[in-house]
Amino acid sequence: MKKVCKSALGIALVAALVLSLALTAGAADNNSLKVFVASDIHYRPYSELTPLKELESQIDDPLYRHANMKSMLTYEADAVIAAFLADAKASGAKYILIPGDLSEDGHWAEHRGIAKILKDFQKRTGIQVFVVPGNHDIRTSASRGRLDLADFLDIYADLGYNRALVRREGDGSYTAELGNGYRLLAIDAIIYRDDASAVSPELFTWIEEQLQQAQRDGKKVIAMTHYSVLDHFLIEGFTGGLLTIDQYRKLATMLADAGVKYAFTGHVHANDIAYADTAKGNRIFDIETGCLLAYPNAYRQVTFGDAEVKIETRYVDKIDTSLLPKGFSKAQLDLMRSDFPKYSFDYHRAAFRSYVDLLPDLTGTLADALNAEKGTVGYELIDMMVRSLTLAVKLPLYGEKDSVEAIAKKAGVTLEKSEYKNLLDLAGVIYAGHYAGNEQYPMESLEMRLLGQAVNAVLVTAAVPDIGPLPGLAARRIYARTPGKAFTNEFVRMLAGGILTDWATPDDLNVTLEPYGATWDMAGNAAKITDLTFAMDIAARVATMASKTMLRMVGIN
Repeated sequence: MKKVCKSALGIALVAALVLSLALTAGAADNNSLKVFVASDIHYRPYSELTPLKELESQIDDPLYRHANMKSMLTYEADAVIAAFLADAKASGAKYILIPGDLSEDGHWAEHRGIAKILKDFQKRTGIQVFVVPGNHDIRTSASRGRLDLADFLDIYADLGYNRALVRREGDGSYTAELGNGYRLLAIDAIIYRDDASAVSPELFTWIEEQLQQAQRDGKKVIAMTHYSVLDHFLIEGFTGGLLTIDQYRKLATMLADAGVKYAFTGHVHANDIAYADTAKGNRIFDIETGCLLAYPNAYRQVTFGDAEVKIETRYVDKIDTSLLPKGFSKAQLDLMRSDFPKYSFDYHRAAFRSYVDLLPDLTGTLADALNAEKGTVGYELIDMMVRSLTLAVKLPLYGEKDSVEAIAKKAGVTLEKSEYKNLLDLAGVIYAGHYAGNEQYPMESLEMRLLGQAVNAVLVTAAVPDIGPLPGLAARRIYARTPGKAFTNEFVRMLAGGILTDWATPDDLNVTLEPYGATWDMAGNAAKITDLTFAMDIAARVATMASKTMLRMVGIN
């Protein structure tokens, strides 16, 4: 009898435990929120593009003759977007967040095209899409074929604005409910006719009011804006607002101290996650998502729960080639079908090689900055310098003459062998790591060593006319271990490290982070949320660079 009672009691306890776990799991599931995040779609419909068969080749590469200097798969856009949306539908996500740059240049056809794709998807699936403008979306007046703010709000009315709790007059900022206790704060700080941002005192006040209202309503606020709200790489804060949002440290502090733990951003076309703690001990994460149309064609799946927040990075690794416009070759289609990531990566490399076409524009830019008018000696000197630089950047890495290898040989340096074609090809491969995230590019790697040799050769070719023995003498001086070269090398290493080294934690791609209402111990580096700590960090790095330079000057290291 006792055994029977014990068995019954054991079964009852097990049943109670199972029921408790089930109820707990059910409660957690009921309180969870799953969203997809894609950024920087830069959509341009095929009707607005030069037909592929009529497109003049941009570079000497038959597979990627259509590559653009932004390394975005513009002609493949419809297929890439469709693949992303299909994954979002299959995932069970309730919402998609798009933090800006829906269009490439703010034209009506671009906005109407991407808005139709997103609205049709929304109607088919019931998944709500929320957008906010980026710096490419409202670029100039409607009279020049581009829309203004009122037009943007009308076109995207069903993609967030009609669901807004509060909309701010004068820009595209708004708040909206996401369900399960979460509220979206979409911040539009774009200067519409300039590639910059501005958080005015009035916008700060509006944001503060919305945060206070959310606290009264007991809501957990998720922020979305185009520009970064934290530093994602060491020198990002020096870009003068080109990458970070205006007064970003003040904004990040305000958000964090009001309980905002997660902000979703884009703009930089890279995948990165940074966090910072305020002086009051409150934490904010900036989840930066890369360009959907550029390598590695990444987007995010984020699951918010009571116990954790799970960030997963997903990729467009297959596309339906039947959605592509006519004009692609069999070789292109075969590669896209067999290995789309390789197709995208090699397109990115080709696009970087096409950057040389941007260099001639430097003449006008520099002349304007220096107030040098056409026909003056100053303008001619600038033009000569830019033309020399253009020729130098085109230098192939290898060859018996007119190459980086040949210049290095004059200085007694043997260039290491590789598959890379020129400086820009090398830079494209290195920078792909920055786009992908989790970048820890070894400063002593083959690629970085070749990059240094190529930069030196470019300096020689651009700065020294091809007269007599001067190129050889200049090459020997630049390649020699001189104080100037030591300083230059350390500066380049610091600059490269400031972009290509993932200096802030946590993991950029797949990571489980703390939920709202909790603060976990975090290993590694945090972003610098105050100007003082940021300046101190920079000063320490400059001091390290200077000390290394001095050691090399005296023959140590």
